[in-house]
Amino acid sequence: MVFVGVILATACLLQAAGSTVLPGFKTVLVNNVLVPKTKSDFSKNNISAKWALGYPKERGAEDFHYSFGTPDPGDNFNAVVTDDEKYVTLFNGTHVQFIDVARNFSALLFPFQSPANTFMSGLKVRPATQGGYDVLTGFNSRSANSIPTMTLRQRLDINLQPIGTSIIYQGSISAISKQGKMVSLEGDIYDLETASNSSVATLKGQSQLTDFSFSPDGVHLASVSSQAKTADLWNATSGDKIYAFPDTGAQNWLTRFSPDGKYVVIALGSANNSVQIYALGNLTAPPIEIKGFNDWPRNLDWSPTSRQIAISDNGRLRIFDVPSKEVVQDWEITLDGGYYYSPTDVKWLDNGKKLAWQWNYAKYMYDFEQNSEWVWTIRNTDHSWGHEGYYLLKEKGYAVTVDGDSTVRFWTI
Repeated sequence: MVFVGVILATACLLQAAGSTVLPGFKTVLVNNVLVPKTKSDFSKNNISAKWALGYPKERGAEDFHYSFGTPDPGDNFNAVVTDDEKYVTLFNGTHVQFIDVARNFSALLFPFQSPANTFMSGLKVRPATQGGYDVLTGFNSRSANSIPTMTLRQRLDINLQPIGTSIIYQGSISAISKQGKMVSLEGDIYDLETASNSSVATLKGQSQLTDFSFSPDGVHLASVSSQAKTADLWNATSGDKIYAFPDTGAQNWLTRFSPDGKYVVIALGSANNSVQIYALGNLTAPPIEIKGFNDWPRNLDWSPTSRQIAISDNGRLRIFDVPSKEVVQDWEITLDGGYYYSPTDVKWLDNGKKLAWQWNYAKYMYDFEQNSEWVWTIRNTDHSWGHEGYYLLKEKGYAVTVDGDSTVRFWTI
C-alpha cells in the first residue's frame, strides 16, 4: 500500500543554486551541483558514504518523466506508484491517470472530480482483494464555512475499469491496515472491503487526533493527539480503548507500530523532544526512551527487522538500535546557525538495504551494502509548490521521484 501526504505551500522561486552559500546551511559543489555540506554522513566500516556514479543530479537530468497537464501553483496534483510496481497513478484534481510503467503508455484515464471549495490532502492506491485497485483521495475544505473533510474512493477491476460510482467517506484519510480497514482523523473506522460508507466503529471518548497506526495484524490501533496531549491503544474492530499511555505533558505528534508488532513508538514534541517505545507484551513497563533531540522528532520509520528505527530532527537523521538506543548511523547537515528543517518522508527501502529521506527540496537515498548515496535536487530556476515523494523500482533499475513541480521523474540507479 502507498500513501503520500500533501503539504500545500505558496509558490515561490527558490534561491538560485548558483549562490555561494544558501541561507541557513553551508554548501559544496559536487558534479557541478550544489549540495549541503554534511557535518557527518552515513558510513560503513568507518568510511563515509561515497556518491553513486554520476550523482548528485538535478531535475532535467532524469531518464524520462510524466506530468499531467501544465504544472501550475494551483494544481491539485499528486502521484504514487502502485505496490506491484506496474503503474504510476497521477491525479490532477479532475482526473486520475494510470500509466503502465513497463510499456510506457497511459492505461487508463477517468474523471475523479475534486468537490468544490476543497483541496486534495492525500492520495492512496491499494490492491483490492477481489483484484484491481482502490483509488482513495482526501479533500479538505478551503474555508471554515465550507464542506467538511471527506475521502473519495473509486474501485477499479483487474482491467482498470471503474466499478460503479465513487464512494464518499466522512473524514480525512489517516491510516489503512493491510486487512482493509481505514481510520479517519475524526476517529471513524471504515471497512474498505465493503461498498458501504458507514463506519463500522468509532473511537469512543477521543477527539482532536493527530496520527494513527494499525498493528501489522490489524487487531490494534494506536492514536496520538497533539492538542489533547494523549496517546492511546484501541481495539481496531470495536473501537474500545484498551490502554491509555501515561501522560507525557507534551504534544504527541505521531505513532508507529514496529513491523513485528512487538513495539509501538510515540514521538513527543513541546519541550520534551523525545520518543517513547512501549513493548506491547508489557504495556505497564517503563518505555524505552530516546532523548536529546534538537527539535520535535516528527519523522521516523522502523526498519523491516524492527531492530532499528530512523528518526529525524533539525538538520539531522539518525538510526538507533532497539532496545539498546545506540546511535549506529548519523547524517547531519552543517547548519549556519538557527533552525533549518528536519528531514521528512524517512523510509526504509529494498528490505532494509536502503534508506531514503527528503531535506530542503532534495531527495536522498543511502545504500548500506554499497556505502553509496544518491541525491536528486532542484535547479536554480525550479519552483516547488506541491507534495513530494519517492519510490524504488529495483527490478526495473529506477528511482522514482514525485516532485513539487507536478512532475514524476524516473532516474536510472
